[in-house]
Amino acid sequence: MMAELAYYVVTRRIEFNRQVVQEIKQSMILCSDRIMAEETVFQLEIVYDISVKKTNNLYQMLYLHTNKGVFSFIIKDDPAEFIRHVKGRLLK
Repeated sequence: MMAELAYYVVTRRIEFNRQVVQEIKQSMILCSDRIMAEETVFQLEIVYDISVKKTNNLYQMLYLHTNKGVFSFIIKDDPAEFIRHVKGRLLK
């Protein structure tokens, strides 16, 4: 493991006329040859880029650009260190 970043699966539902928001924290892990998310593994050879965009005060969106499309992850923490590690691996 070279770097790790927490991401969240956020679900919203209505219960008794109130909106309930549930966050499930998961980990994205950078290894020497892949990025592992909870249910998906991205080999670095198919990853083109990684980027981030602020959405509001609480969340940001992390985008993983691959040859199979763009995958988005909801994050809260500053991803700069994780992105630096990923881009360093992509250049090799």
